[in-house]
Amino acid sequence: MSRVVASVMARSREQVVSLAHKAAMQGADWLELRLDEWRAADDLGAVIEQCRLPVLVACRLPEDGGRFRGTLAQRRELLARALAVGARGIDLEQWETWQPPAGHTGLLLRIRSFHSFTGVPKELGALRDQLSSPGTVVKLVVTASDLADAAPVLELLQTTDQQRQPTVAFAMGRTAWPTRVLAAAFDAPLVYGSVEPGEAVVPEQPQVSLLTGLYRVHQLGRATQLFGLLGNPALHSLGPWLHNRALRHAGVDGIYLPFETARPEAVLAMLPRARLGGLSVTAPHKQRLVPLCERLDPSARDCGAVNTLVPGPDGGPDGGIDGYDTDVDGVEFALRAAGGGRHPGAAAAVLGAGGAARAAIVVLQRLGYEVTVLARSLDAARPIAERHGARLASISAKVLVELQPRVVVNATPVGSVDRDVEERLVPDYVPAPGTIVFDMVYRPHETRLLRDARAAGAVCVPGVEMFLAQAAAQVRLFTGVEVAPAALRRHLAGALP
Repeated sequence: MSRVVASVMARSREQVVSLAHKAAMQGADWLELRLDEWRAADDLGAVIEQCRLPVLVACRLPEDGGRFRGTLAQRRELLARALAVGARGIDLEQWETWQPPAGHTGLLLRIRSFHSFTGVPKELGALRDQLSSPGTVVKLVVTASDLADAAPVLELLQTTDQQRQPTVAFAMGRTAWPTRVLAAAFDAPLVYGSVEPGEAVVPEQPQVSLLTGLYRVHQLGRATQLFGLLGNPALHSLGPWLHNRALRHAGVDGIYLPFETARPEAVLAMLPRARLGGLSVTAPHKQRLVPLCERLDPSARDCGAVNTLVPGPDGGPDGGIDGYDTDVDGVEFALRAAGGGRHPGAAAAVLGAGGAARAAIVVLQRLGYEVTVLARSLDAARPIAERHGARLASISAKVLVELQPRVVVNATPVGSVDRDVEERLVPDYVPAPGTIVFDMVYRPHETRLLRDARAAGAVCVPGVEMFLAQAAAQVRLFTGVEVAPAALRRHLAGALP
């Protein structure tokens, strides 16, 4: 079982004691005190004595990503003093030749660390072997500009005997923080997190409360199935909040993580196939991953896109992948709930030409609508219009007024939280009263498009309705458990207004 270490850059007694108490309440097992900025004259013993957790100490130089500006002798004296007054663990870099003084230190945890801030070294296994010794935990931290760059880290963890060579390995980088949780699923002995957002020791360090709560790192191990969301972006998704709770409710030992990457094929390849439970897929990878699928369900074939990947029935490390498009389920559920059921011959407008737009076109045509695809680039949208026999036009208020659509679907990311939430795709368009305006964006819950449409008397459909319905279909594919969208809404408690 992985133990959770709450990292704190120690600056004052009050700050450390406050964060230590919060870390204990959040489920941390250790408190790492980074002494880079600690004033030598301050009473370190009084601080350690008041911490509710065993204390691990480290003090890093700038070249190791730290902030300590003193001499090596001063650094070693600070660490030795921390051990003398009650610290139970120490983390030393791979270059350090100094060792804690023998006897009377009460050491429970010894770590030897290697940090790379420029990438992923080729010989991680050799580094692990070099730093490994009896009673020592090896810690290897690398930097990944894309999540896919962290593949050697997972390979190392898969092949490491944690009983013989206990090893912590993960990648830094904006999109790489899920490797910290994946490490726990490979029995890494420690997982590091921050106590509060403003107190993170390194950028993108997840909070302890997230690690122990949503991601349950204390319960993960080599039997844990791996799930996640492939997209770019993906870190903003509510998928982890929904699916991790759904997995727990279904009694599945699994973890669902946001896999943001520009190289989805490489991320899929680095996840051990025998442990893969399933993956959600979002923009811009829905069409790109179709060729990787051995089989496609009818909706995926109709759309030419996938939003769900699951291992095929043959299973095993070399088994095929099946592709599904549960966006179709989500679109149909959301439209029917808003009164947008069968209307043969009625006009409908779909804004955008990506994978989500394809699902909207398929559903609307099944319901009898005459669909027009509106896009900024007609050349880019022409293949999708031709594939589905839909009309094609430029995005403009004039075109929408001429169409007088009964249904308008925004299948673009315009107005989402990872962009400008006040951005409007067609600022001059005012829908007629009673028009169904469906925005697939679900964060924020009510977009600028929907606020404007509501003011005009339109029937507004927030993207969360589609999100919940397509997720219910994904949960069924992932776990075999049937769950209603309304039940999944409860899993998003605290994440939705």
